[in-house]
Amino acid sequence: MQTKIIVPAFFGVMLFGCGSGGSNRSQSELEGTWISTCRAKSSSSSPYYEKNTLVFSGANMTSSIKSYSDMTCATELSQMPSLVGDSTFSFGDFVVGTGAKEFNSQIYSLTITLKTDNYVSTYNGTTTDSTAICGGGFVKNTPKQLNAANCANDATLGSAFNVRFDIYKVFGDKLYFGVLGTSGSNTDGSSGSRRPTDLDPAYYTKS
Repeated sequence: MQTKIIVPAFFGVMLFGCGSGGSNRSQSELEGTWISTCRAKSSSSSPYYEKNTLVFSGANMTSSIKSYSDMTCATELSQMPSLVGDSTFSFGDFVVGTGAKEFNSQIYSLTITLKTDNYVSTYNGTTTDSTAICGGGFVKNTPKQLNAANCANDATLGSAFNVRFDIYKVFGDKLYFGVLGTSGSNTDGSSGSRRPTDLDPAYYTKS
């Protein structure tokens, strides 16, 4: 598998103020651990798969991503970077027609652990055609904590610390989020007016 920069696709956090009431009930229904379905990820050399674990506690959310070689997420790819994001979140209004509710989040801390020399070289910008991520300084098997301050001007990870405007719905023991469009689309979650309007069929299950 070719070494490449892993950009966290799902991390959220410091939400703007809550909208209409019901935030306490919403926090209560999210409280605890949720594990995603196994999802295919693209790669220039070979496909791989990811599972995301979300832990909600009060108004905080921790997201941990692991990578796997198979579609059942049974065999972990030990060489892939470990990503852990800490966020704060809040709620807005109900979304007409979906039964979902607005969910705004913003990551305040992203911890990356690189497990191979190739990844360390790529993230530190010491390989051909690579640029140091958030100033570099990565060391193999050593967690490095990043935030909005040290990634402010980073072209790859800087946007990971922006507020994300999403929707969510809990149905039984399953948690659904919105379908985020590609960057620049009307549903990319970059602002309130670009919030997703449809729920993703993929889901998280309460652990």
